[in-house]
Amino acid sequence: MKFLNIIKYFKKYKFSRLVYYKFLHHKNYKNFYNLNLNKNSVVLDFGANIGDITQCLIDLYDCKIYCFEPNNYAFKVLKQRFKTNKKVSVFNKAVGKKDCKDYLYYHHSHDENPVKSSISSSLFKEKENVDTDKYQLTEIISINNILKQFKNIDLIKIDIEGSEYKILPHIIKNKNNIKKVICELHGSPEKKKNKFLNNNYLKFRKKIKQIDPNKKWFLYHH
Repeated sequence: MKFLNIIKYFKKYKFSRLVYYKFLHHKNYKNFYNLNLNKNSVVLDFGANIGDITQCLIDLYDCKIYCFEPNNYAFKVLKQRFKTNKKVSVFNKAVGKKDCKDYLYYHHSHDENPVKSSISSSLFKEKENVDTDKYQLTEIISINNILKQFKNIDLIKIDIEGSEYKILPHIIKNKNNIKKVICELHGSPEKKKNKFLNNNYLKFRKKIKQIDPNKKWFLYHH
């Protein structure tokens, strides 16, 4: 507990956070360096959780960020974290193919730590680490309704626990208006997790290699 308090104090200051991103947790933040963003850039953060990547982008580029996070526990932290930052807008919604409502399933360890386990929340009951008896009803906003609000988007970051395959075709259709996408893909056969998404993963990888062979527009990890 004492160590966690030290880390929490350490991350209060921008310089300390920059050290944290660059050296202590480089693996988690390496894709967000050298993105050619600035204070006028527009970023969409789908699956913002408690805002760690949002904070990194603010610290590095001071850009305008629109955060979408459906998990109520994570959203409460996200909203509080950026309540005085006018460059960050937060929305307690999931991003999907159409406007609707659906169940968001919580992680198995939800009762132990609702915020920490919130990163694994998913709209898919088939996801291996969720508990189908623990969920919330959440609002979903159509990806097309989001995209049409912006003439140009500098970056879209996506980490939405399997739902990425529902929105990526629409993002590709709007490719000319989006400078870069960084996305976590689920269902990799190499990881042997979320096997129900294996086919989606393989099909999408094949497609993205065809349209972006040098990974200049779309970056992914799993």
